[in-house]
Amino acid sequence: MQGIVLPAVNGLAQGMLLFLAASGLSLVFGVMGILNFAHGAYFMFGAYLTYTLAGGQQLPAWQLIAVIVLAGLLTALIGMATEVLIFRRMYQLDEINTLLATYALLLVGSGLARQIWGVQPVSQPQSEAFFSTFAIAGVTVPIYDLVLLAAGLLFAVGLWWLLYRTDFGRTVRAVAYDRWMASALGIDVNRVFTLMFGVGIFLAGVGGGLYAPLVSANPDLAFTFIIQAFAVVIIGGIGNLPGTFGASVLVGLLGSFLIVYAPGLSAFSLYIIMVAVLLFRPGGLFGARRTLSLG
Repeated sequence: MQGIVLPAVNGLAQGMLLFLAASGLSLVFGVMGILNFAHGAYFMFGAYLTYTLAGGQQLPAWQLIAVIVLAGLLTALIGMATEVLIFRRMYQLDEINTLLATYALLLVGSGLARQIWGVQPVSQPQSEAFFSTFAIAGVTVPIYDLVLLAAGLLFAVGLWWLLYRTDFGRTVRAVAYDRWMASALGIDVNRVFTLMFGVGIFLAGVGGGLYAPLVSANPDLAFTFIIQAFAVVIIGGIGNLPGTFGASVLVGLLGSFLIVYAPGLSAFSLYIIMVAVLLFRPGGLFGARRTLSLG
């Protein structure tokens, strides 16, 4: 039992970070039909903005959480601006050209980070309160893992509520299903696109902010997490938000258990799952969706 609890908690915490990074990617594809390779840059900006807003100083827990949320909001504003100025010109492109264009934006974002923050990694100290631990079945677990778990579940439920229990969510799903009919019925499709793009980027920004106290932020962070996010979306099913959540948990758990029981394979955990899914269920474990799916 003790050999299971720690890797399980660590894996679930890592899975929640992956979900925050990947859910926005799946959301943007489900609503707008764009595979956004630049999504990793927004995750990176969330980490850097958290460091900048905190001044690289150790903050009380509530202040650090507030800074992370603010970094997510600022990242969302950056994302909404790029949607209006750049992404709107991509909606008529085919998927290959869209991928190439968004990959170019990823390179631009990474280069911009190098110009602003430099090439040397920067570290955001974790709050002292998060250094404490709690016990589960006699196993000591870092409390920050609990913070990550709570954040992931909170945003997953919040996203479900927004899309499934509000008038705005019904509008979003109508636009995702048939944007031309929605426009004919008087819905401002461009406004919906901008707002939902902002929601997706906010999730990425918060994910980057939560990741900042765990590692040093650097311009290569954009490439690391876009690869992981894309893999999670493919495993769960493109455009399927519950699938993205399930795949994030699965990838996080497998990676954590392999680190403990098969360290030599841990670096390949993501690719092991992805190859297996592509071979036996190409549409993803939960099924791919051309439009936004909540189940």
